Amino acid sequence: MVDSVGQTGSRLLDEAAQLCDLLRIAYGTAHRMQQDLHGDTYDRAINVVNQLHDLQLTCNNLFDEVAREVGEMESGEYEIKTDPGSDR
Repeated sequence: MVDSVGQTGSRLLDEAAQLCDLLRIAYGTAHRMQQDLHGDTYDRAINVVNQLHDLQLTCNNLFDEVAREVGEMESGEYEIKTDPGSDR
């Protein structure tokens, strides 16, 4: 089954937003945990918090890029590849 451009764009934006939300939740959880930890465990938790923060920034950039690409798809400036084995 081939999605329409609108369906594909909507799905891509939803998936990117979900990914960003999951990272936000994970960051908040790790941040709360590290507040009650000490020593080496605290250090590892801070490392996780920092890595999740970096991933959040990367994910936000990805969301912006997906939104741009979806805009190109909807304006006809982008060709949708329907063969899962094909390269972009």
